[in-house]
Amino acid sequence: MIVQLHRNYGYLSTDSFGQKNELLPFSITESMIKDGNGEELIEYSKEVSFEISKGVRLREREVREAINLKFDVHNLITQSRVKSKPYLSQVREKFKSFNINLPDFEDFRKEMTDTEEMRSYLLSQNLPEEQVDKKFDEYNKFLEKSLKTEDNILYEFLKSKGFHPYMLDYLVNGLFLKNEVLDISMKEPDEKERIQFSVEDLVAIDKIDRVFREKILKWTLDLENAYKTLMSRIGTQEVGGEIIAESVDKHWAESTDSQKQTQYKRAVMRTKYLEYSDQYDYIKRHYIPLEDLLDQLDVTSLESILTTFDTMSKLPVNIEGQDIIGIYPWIKDIVKFKEVLRDLRVIRNAAAHGRPIIPSMVNPDYNPNWDSEIDNPTERTKIKKWILYDSFVRYNKIIGASDENIDQMMQTIFGNPYRKAWFELSFIYHRFISLFDPKRYEDFKDDLKYFLDYEHEQPRNKSEKKMNPILSDIGDTVLNEKTGIPRVNWVIANEDFITYDVAVIHREINLPKL
Repeated sequence: MIVQLHRNYGYLSTDSFGQKNELLPFSITESMIKDGNGEELIEYSKEVSFEISKGVRLREREVREAINLKFDVHNLITQSRVKSKPYLSQVREKFKSFNINLPDFEDFRKEMTDTEEMRSYLLSQNLPEEQVDKKFDEYNKFLEKSLKTEDNILYEFLKSKGFHPYMLDYLVNGLFLKNEVLDISMKEPDEKERIQFSVEDLVAIDKIDRVFREKILKWTLDLENAYKTLMSRIGTQEVGGEIIAESVDKHWAESTDSQKQTQYKRAVMRTKYLEYSDQYDYIKRHYIPLEDLLDQLDVTSLESILTTFDTMSKLPVNIEGQDIIGIYPWIKDIVKFKEVLRDLRVIRNAAAHGRPIIPSMVNPDYNPNWDSEIDNPTERTKIKKWILYDSFVRYNKIIGASDENIDQMMQTIFGNPYRKAWFELSFIYHRFISLFDPKRYEDFKDDLKYFLDYEHEQPRNKSEKKMNPILSDIGDTVLNEKTGIPRVNWVIANEDFITYDVAVIHREINLPKL
């Protein structure tokens, strides 16, 4: 049965696949759109037959969707197609739904049209009187033109507060709560009190998110450098390491993979005509230093080069007439669980391209299969194949979680690509980097503690929050005391705390024995 229709997609509910009231998304097709006297209508029937498409890649994960919908031709109905809305209409609707306060427009008009402050400013610039009069006249004409309608006033108000259209992305359930969710979640159902958040709150959250993105980029880059430094150290300081490094270079140089070819070509040119190229013989040596190649790789290529390095290290190398196989446990350990590197690009790319991260981490609608997966994660997802699954299960049993709830608790992380990537980023530091690069690990922990810690937070004034925002500055946007829903900063910080214990358990189970 079709239960929701949006502009470009809808949801249907079915009991046909072993789960009651399972919601499946579907795309609205052009054939479903009809003309009704100039108005777009969607033609459909409530009851519908369909097929399920599995393994569809959407927002960095595989989802299930309904396809090949067949409607009951004898019971067709139409519904107006949802219309796209202008920016300011979206602002009004979303602000109302999420309890973001807008000013009284007449008060704001008066504030904006108070010209005495502008005249005082112009006079303070020591301009000739005729220039002051001219600029003052221009300013009054601007106000008259730009503040004619409520839309004009709203636009100028948002601009004056530093609000931009993309900041509407912060208005999602999980970061804030819609009124209908509040009605369900309030501990006292009859309570109608709503906290009115402000536009300034949204702008402040955006600044916190930007700081978080900067830190994620830094932590990801430090992770890359930790692994590169480990390979470089083995390649230059360990017995047989130089031969392994050259074998890795040779593999890249002779690869038919276009990305590897490009990386190697860039590496060859890295130090050309630079003085520090004197440190290596680029003429008689057939291959470049491993460091030149590593410099061209980012987190998306780490898994590949670590695997190649591990493979080459297992081959015997001839040292003074003897075949020797090196033992490099940290590389072996990392490569055994290399899958944790794959998801990092999700959060790293978002941070690098300036896409908000916090709302994507906590928005349940980011995953269109959220409802069906959270009810039955072991049947609906590949959570049991997650390399952290066994350690995470053991952690939950240690803290006393019931067996029937463990998979659902873990699915809240596994089911969201951003949260999974965040969890795995922290896990890599606690599990691997702590073992071979303790200084970098301690720096990471110090940075985390300052930005995430909420258990020992001290009162901070507006100036501190503006100049140096931390995660707890988001505040209680979900009315925790009234709803019981954990604050956003608690959720994100607690998942780092959990990864520490999961990493310890994982290390105890899997650390290679020498």
